[in-house]
Amino acid sequence: MLEEQGRGVLKHGAAKFFGWMFSVLKKSYTHLRDKSNHNKDESGKKSVKELVRKGRDLELTEYIQEKDRLKDICRQLKKQGIAFAVKKENDGAYKILYQRKDATLVTWAIENAYMKELKPKTPLKEILKRNKQLVEDNKIDAPLKHKEIGAR
Repeated sequence: MLEEQGRGVLKHGAAKFFGWMFSVLKKSYTHLRDKSNHNKDESGKKSVKELVRKGRDLELTEYIQEKDRLKDICRQLKKQGIAFAVKKENDGAYKILYQRKDATLVTWAIENAYMKELKPKTPLKEILKRNKQLVEDNKIDAPLKHKEIGAR
């Protein structure tokens, strides 16, 4: 009889404990989910109305003519977690609307997009040819990996 009562108490205690653990895990999961959604709402591409509705100091960039460059800039801004909007002008050029506090990051993203074209890219064939020549001349023991030679 005491054994049955002990099992009943144990079952009841275990059920209470696992119920409590489930509720704690559920609360922490919903908190993390809400926190991550909050960050997504604050950054990324927005409409002009949404940025104006938030009522913060806004700035416009200069004209950006190429759509490919605009895509690179938008990708960089999204990575940085900046809220921005793209406005198309009548002449086909684009302007980026952003918050004044993010001005340095926006100029950095624009400079990166323009500097990307200026960086010389060494073709993979040249890298492999140079690597093969070094192996043949016994200057190195084994071929270098792409991380060691700076290939993409």
